[in-house]
Parts: sequence; structure tokens; C-alpha cells
Amino acid sequence: MERLSKYQLGAMIVLFQIGSTPLFQLGIKAKQDSWLTVLAGLLSGLFLLLLLMEIQHREPDKNLTQIFIRYFGSVIGTIFAVMYVIFFSYESYRNVRDFGDLTVMTVLPDTPISLIMLIVMALAVYSFFQGIEVFFRVAEFVVAGVVGFYALLIVMNFTSGNVHMERLLPILENGINPILKEAVDETIWFPFGQMIVFLMFWSRLDEKKAMAKTSIRAYFVSGTVILIMNIINIAVLGPHYAAISTVPLLQTVQLIQIAEVFERFDAVIIMLFFVGIFFKAALWYLAAILGLGQLFHADYRKFILPVGAVIYAASFFPARWQTHLEVADIVAVKYRSNPIFLAAIPAFLFVVMLIRGSKRGT
Repeated sequence: MERLSKYQLGAMIVLFQIGSTPLFQLGIKAKQDSWLTVLAGLLSGLFLLLLLMEIQHREPDKNLTQIFIRYFGSVIGTIFAVMYVIFFSYESYRNVRDFGDLTVMTVLPDTPISLIMLIVMALAVYSFFQGIEVFFRVAEFVVAGVVGFYALLIVMNFTSGNVHMERLLPILENGINPILKEAVDETIWFPFGQMIVFLMFWSRLDEKKAMAKTSIRAYFVSGTVILIMNIINIAVLGPHYAAISTVPLLQTVQLIQIAEVFERFDAVIIMLFFVGIFFKAALWYLAAILGLGQLFHADYRKFILPVGAVIYAASFFPARWQTHLEVADIVAVKYRSNPIFLAAIPAFLFVVMLIRGSKRGT
């Protein structure tokens, strides 16, 4: 089994959690209190993370697929494992489609979206054939640059005088209910609740004792970046313009101008977007093929091309990006896919592990 260092794990958590999230305005229905919905999601997501780490702690050498089969048996365990393979593939498809549409909308309007998405999938396929450790090693090299560029953007916004913190006032103008509603509907699950994907990778960590400390530190690093960028967008654009902007951070950065020399940081935003969404889409994809490899007791590399082909083909449906977003919202909110896959099933699994563990102890 390919092993991962704690630094590689921490780097991947940071990149995965950040993804393309800072580009958009989470919880904007709460208006100037949107940053509070992010904070609520960050803190609530920590409890989910602790639950997931406790599951892993009880079975340190098994991934999610193996844990399901161990505690639910071969039939029911396999059903749960297949459900998560589909869930991971679905999340990967969503990110690939987002990558294609946003690239066409922002920088390459004349480039076929099919080619853009194909490039993303090809990069993922190539890296997976090189090995899991290689893929995580790339994240280890990239993470410092990503966090550093976000820090640079924060400094540049303040230096340019575009940040007006009074736009965050009044705090709790409409009470706490809109904040809690947005947190429950969105920010708890995206991006903070998505740490469940690491139940497919924690078992590969070569320093088991470092899992909790590394994961929590990386979680808060990424959460802090997301929170600060959310505040910056509101403080620069105001809640109204942040709400109607497709990519608020891009508009925020376009306003930076220092001494008529430092301006037009659009390229930095596009680069951060490319890196973030690639790692997010690729990690979901990798989790799906690892799950299949475990189910069929085969090398995960055998499933790279078939699963990749399915994800790529699915990325063309529906044709319009707005419809794609609406369908995703229906799946996540109406059918409660996020609470089910990110909280309910893991909680049920943990209860079963407790019961089975207590029975073995008697």
C-alpha cells in the first residue's frame, strides 16, 4: 500500500477544502452576515470531522469501504460502499463541469468546453497512473503557493484602500435565524462537511498518531482562508453586489490598484481557481476508483479510465450551467443528499461500531 506523510495529508486537506470556494460568496442570503454563516459552518463542520476521525481511529488500517463491509457484512456493506462510490463520482462530475463552465465564462470564451474538461480529466488520469503518493506529493509542493497568493490578495486589498469594514454592519440585523438557516442548508456541508472523502485516505498515513493533529490544523488553515476571503468580498463589494456577481472574488481583485503599478490580478485568481478545483475534482475521482478497487479486490488503476469516461460523459448534462446548478441544488437540498452522506450515514456507522465494539468487549 502506498503511504502518505502527514505533510502530504495536510497539504491535500488544505487544497481540497479551499478548492474554488473563496471565489464565491457562501451564505449570501444572510447578506452582510454571510461571514457568520461561514463561521457557523466551520465550527459545526469540526464536529463532523471529529466524528469521522473517531471512526478512522477505531479502524486505523481500513478505509471507508473496508469499514462498511466489516461492520455491516458483505451484502449491506457493499451496498453502502457502492452508494459512496456513486456519491464521490457525482461530486467529481460537478467539479469538472464547474471547471469547464467557469473557464469559458471568465478567460477562454471561444474554447470548447469539451476540450477544457478533457484536459482536467487527462491530468487527473495521468497523475493517478503515477500513484497516489505522487498525486499527494504534488499537493505538498503546491499548497504553499496557494495559501501565499491568498495572503497576498488580502494584503493588496487592504493596501489599495478598497476594504470598507462598515459594509459588514449592522451585524445580526435580521437576527440569527437567517444565519442558522444558511449554515444548515449550505456551509456546514459545503465545503466543511466534505471531509468524509479522507476516510478513503487516512488509513494510508504512515504516522497514525499525527492524523488528528494534522487534519485539524489543515482544516482550520483552509477554513480561515475561506472565512477571510468571504469577509473581504463583502467589505469590498458590499452585500448587494456580492450577491449578484457570478465570481465575487474576481470582481474584488479587479478593483485593486496600488500606485497605478500593481493592478489587474485577474491571472492570479484564475490560477488559484484552476489549482483548487482540479485537486477537488481529482480527489473525489480518486476516492471513487479506490472504492471500486477495494470492492473488486483489484488494483484501483484498472478503474481509472472507465470511471473517468463516465465522469467526463456526465459532465455534459445538463447542457446549460444554470440548469446544472439548479439540479445540484435540488439533489443537495430537496433530497438532502449532503446531510445523508456526510452526516447521517457516518453517524449510523459510528453507532454500529460502538455497539459491535462493546459486544466484543463483553
